Amino acid sequence: MSADGIVGKHTWDALQDSIKLELLPFRLCETDYAEAARTLNVEVAALKAVEEVETGGGGGFIQVGYPTILFEGHIFWNQLKERGLNPEDYRVGNEDILYPEWTKRYYKKGMEEYKRLERAEQINGVAALCSASWGMWQIMGFNYNACGCRDVFEFITQMQLKERTQLDLFLAFLRTNGWDKYLRDKNWSEFARHYNGPSYRENEYDKKLANAYEKYSI
Repeated sequence: MSADGIVGKHTWDALQDSIKLELLPFRLCETDYAEAARTLNVEVAALKAVEEVETGGGGGFIQVGYPTILFEGHIFWNQLKERGLNPEDYRVGNEDILYPEWTKRYYKKGMEEYKRLERAEQINGVAALCSASWGMWQIMGFNYNACGCRDVFEFITQMQLKERTQLDLFLAFLRTNGWDKYLRDKNWSEFARHYNGPSYRENEYDKKLANAYEKYSI
């Protein structure tokens, strides 16, 4: 491979393969899924279905030390208000990280999401960390307490360790809220309504869950 300064397909594929190898020790195994399923008394296929819909099956890490995240500017808007700050005071120049209503327009995905997060942290660090969804099951940072963490920093530290700790946070989150019963009953619409919000029908979240479950239950 010649050094031409251009990241072509072969170079990119090699980089991605390298990242995948580095992440292997952090990945979940079937034993992890089986233990978690027994803990909640749900099917492994149900757990895998939620992960697939939340991250597209891409796993809990972008690269070592960097959990999969998605920064939500409308949540950041509300988090600032909860801290007595007026979002309008910070909006100019930050329109892609701070807005009053949900939109997918500004999603970048991958490491680009961390750049959005870092800019938000310059406005208010804790509010920013609470405004991203984290890991394989894309749990919002502001839900740290429901996951058994004392603050958002402990939550993120756990998210950074490995996918098994992300799974444990997910299990705690479901049990705290009592949503594991919807997975147990395969009540996809109720699970979707609670986990993804009342607008879940707009992106057919419940149907995607049902389809993913069918795939993994074969």
